[in-house]
Amino acid sequence: MFLRKFILALFLVLTVLLAPVMAGVEVWRDPEYDILALRKVFVLPVTANLKARAESSVVPRSHQKRELDDWVVSSLQRAMKKNKPIVKASDALIKDLSFLHKAADPKDRETFFRDAAEISYQAAIEVTIHQKMEVKHVPERIWTRTVYREVEVRDRHGKVKEIIRIPEEKTEITPAHDVDYLSTQCLIKVFDIADPNGDHKAAVNYSIYREYQGGPVMKVVENIIKASVRELFSEPKKK
Repeated sequence: MFLRKFILALFLVLTVLLAPVMAGVEVWRDPEYDILALRKVFVLPVTANLKARAESSVVPRSHQKRELDDWVVSSLQRAMKKNKPIVKASDALIKDLSFLHKAADPKDRETFFRDAAEISYQAAIEVTIHQKMEVKHVPERIWTRTVYREVEVRDRHGKVKEIIRIPEEKTEITPAHDVDYLSTQCLIKVFDIADPNGDHKAAVNYSIYREYQGGPVMKVVENIIKASVRELFSEPKKK
């Protein structure tokens, strides 16, 4: 019985430490737009606002762009693999367009989309990552638990006859304290390449709100990108 209770308590502790305290995901797709049929897309420059208590846990900006681009591209390739997709980051697409003597600039959305459409791209993927540190105040907690004190019972010769356990109530106090939380949001939008000034055709808004243990922030970012893309390109659930 004790072992069972211990295992249960350990499971609950690990669940609190490892799992997100809160996670939410919203997916929207235009019913007139077949996102699952896409096979050639490019990724616009990723917008990322990353935060952490220790700046050392966030990679330098010089490496950040490459990692973010790689995670988005590889996630899209996996999610769209049944269509044998062609997925490129904006830098790679710029190089392709330069061979065609086109002065490509993603900021000039209309021209960039038009030029990409000429080489058969179907959609543009826009990714925004936002992080912030939040603080939650945990009030003082007082609770009572039962502990057992062992007492030796001796005979008149001083020899121990038995050991009895006497229950005692013990009051413990956890002082009030603040807990840091890392809130991460990933917003991905899909734009039809033929409509550069139009609204997005599909989107996913994924957010996690978890206790910050001082681990690698970039791993959180990588995981949320993968989860977001997977949700966006997953097969619709049958009702």
